[in-house]
Amino acid sequence: MKSLFLYIKSLDLQKLLLVSFFLFGIYPLIPSRLEPIIVILFSGIALLFFFKNYKTRQKFKVNFFITTSIFLVLLLSAILSEDVKSAFKKVESMVSLLVMPLIFYIFLANKTIDFTRNKNLFLKVFFTANVVYCLVLIGYFSVYTNPTYPNKDVNFFRNALEDIPLIGEHPIYGSIFLSIAILIGFTQYKSGKNNRKNNSLIALGHLILLAILFILMSKGVIIALFFSTSILLLTKIKTKPIYPVILVGFVVLLFLIPSNNNRFSELFNKNSYKTLEISNSTSVRVHILKCVTGLISKNPIYGYGLGDVQKKLDNCYESENYNFPLNKFNSHNQYLFIWLSSGIFGFLIFILFLSYYFKVVITNKDYLMLSILVLYCIVFLFENVLSRQSGVILFSFLINFLAIENSKVRRLSD
Repeated sequence: MKSLFLYIKSLDLQKLLLVSFFLFGIYPLIPSRLEPIIVILFSGIALLFFFKNYKTRQKFKVNFFITTSIFLVLLLSAILSEDVKSAFKKVESMVSLLVMPLIFYIFLANKTIDFTRNKNLFLKVFFTANVVYCLVLIGYFSVYTNPTYPNKDVNFFRNALEDIPLIGEHPIYGSIFLSIAILIGFTQYKSGKNNRKNNSLIALGHLILLAILFILMSKGVIIALFFSTSILLLTKIKTKPIYPVILVGFVVLLFLIPSNNNRFSELFNKNSYKTLEISNSTSVRVHILKCVTGLISKNPIYGYGLGDVQKKLDNCYESENYNFPLNKFNSHNQYLFIWLSSGIFGFLIFILFLSYYFKVVITNKDYLMLSILVLYCIVFLFENVLSRQSGVILFSFLINFLAIENSKVRRLSD
C-alpha cells in the first residue's frame, strides 16, 4: 500500500488533468459509445488527486449535496417505479449528475489545481473541435445520399448528421454543441492590432458554426442561442458596440432562409396546434404536451416513477390515436419529465438545483456560464436533455466545472 501511494505521488497529475479537459474539449468528435470512457478516465485521475492528498480536509460538502440533489431524487423515483429495470437503465444514463459533482466537489476539492488554466484549454479546444466537426459534416453532406430526401432539404441534412459514421448525433444535441461553441467563441476575441489574425480565424469559425446550425434548423436550440447570446453580448456592449448589430443580423438571417428549409414556419402555422402531423415537430410537441399535462393533473404530488413515465405516455398516445411508435416520443420537456417521474417535490428540487448555479453566476459575474445556463434552461423546455447520455455528460461537466472554477478564483481573490 505504501508503494502505491509513492507511485501516485510520483505521477504528474496536473498534466493528466489537462488531458482530461482536452478530451472533453473534443467531445463532439468522440463516438457516442466512447463518451463514458472519458468520464471514467476523468474520474480515475480525480481519484488519484484525492488519494495523493487524502489527509486534506474536504470542503464544499453542502455544494455537493445541492449539486447531486436531482440525481438522488431521480434515483428514489427509480426505486419506487413499478418497472425498476427500465428505471435503472435511465439512472445509468444520468449517472454523470452524480459523478461530476463527486469529482469537482470531493475528489478535486482543496487541491492545488489551476482551474483557470484548464478552463482556457477547454474553451479553445471545444471551439476548435466544433469548427472541425462542422467541416467534417460539410464534407459528408457532399457525399451523403438518402432516397427519402432527394431535394436535400432540411430533413436531408438532419438525417445525414445522424447517419455519419462514428460521430453521428441527434440534430438537437449536435446543435447544442455548436451553440455552446458559438458562445465560447465570443470570449476568445482579443483586443489589439496584434490579434487581428486570431480574431479573423474566430470570426470565420463563427460563420461556419452558424451556417451548420441554421442548416440543421433545430428551432428550440436556435431560440435558446438567441437569448443566451443576447445576454452574453449585451454585457459587453460598452466595449464592443458592434455586438447589437450581430444580434440584429442573427434575426435577419432567419427571414432569409428559404421557406422549404425554414422550420420556423411551423410555429406560425395554425394547423400545427390543431391537427397532428408527424412530419411537423411543432405539431408533435403540442400534442405530446397535451398528454404530459393531462398525466400531471391526474397525479401532481407523487408522479409515476422514473421507469413508468414512458409507458404512461405511450398509453395516452394510444388513447388519443396519435399512432406514435412505442418508446420513441418522451415528454420533450425536461421540467415536466421530472415532474412526471418524481412529482411536484422532484420538480421543485430541480428548480432549486438550477437556482444554485444561477446564484454562483450572479455572485461571480461569470457571463459565459450565465449564457450557457440560459441556453440549457430554454432547451429544457423542448427536449429531455438529461435523459440522453450525450446531453447529460456535457451538461453536468460544464456547469460543475464552471461553478467550481468560479469558487476557486473567488477564494484566491478574497
